[in-house]
Parts: sequence; C-alpha cells; structure tokens
Amino acid sequence: MCLTIPFINRYHDTWPAGIRALGDDINLDKLVTHIFPLEQAVEALTFSSDVRNGSIKVHIVDEEVVPVEM
Repeated sequence: MCLTIPFINRYHDTWPAGIRALGDDINLDKLVTHIFPLEQAVEALTFSSDVRNGSIKVHIVDEEVVPVEM
C-alpha cells in the first residue's frame, strides 16, 4: 500500500513581510474583529467561516475572562 499526502503552504514567503509589518508603526490590532475563549473554539471557527459575520481576524485565546467581541 502506498499513501501520498500532499501539503499546501498557503503562506509561502509571507513571514518576512509580516515580521517587517510588525516592526513598522502599523496598528494591526484593528484587524482583530472578534475574540473567543478556547472553550468556544468550535463556535469561533464556525463564526469566522461565515462571511456574513464580517470577521477579518478571529482570535481564540486561552484565558479565563475574555470578551466575546471587541
């Protein structure tokens, strides 16, 4: 039996530009539109996959007290 697992790296060569952007005076916090606690990770992924919700960047964080939306 032969098993072939193809992988796709969608973010190929984007790390250098991203690191440079973090070093500049660009406020990337505005891109985070929603924050979910780790316990609601499934809901967060479902939410972020629906374009009608207007999410740009959804964070899933492991903290005790987290606001559901910003």
